[in-house]
Amino acid sequence: MANEFSASKPIYRQIAEQLFKKMIRGEIKPGEKLPSVRELAVQTQVNPNTIQRTYNEMERMGVVETRRGQGTFVVEHTEVI
Repeated sequence: MANEFSASKPIYRQIAEQLFKKMIRGEIKPGEKLPSVRELAVQTQVNPNTIQRTYNEMERMGVVETRRGQGTFVVEHTEVI
């Protein structure tokens, strides 16, 4: 993932857009587990709270779901994506 973020919009939205693009291209498939908050924070070099907000927003949109104790997964309904 790119570490250079634009100042024009919030970082959490930019990270979400990067994840959406990967889903659309098929790099991240329906039902696939996303990296943990800490893993993605290290990859993108941002605060873990930013990644948590990204995942919360994506879950609110219905694109991902969080399973307690297992992680965050892309929904299996491809029409949502």
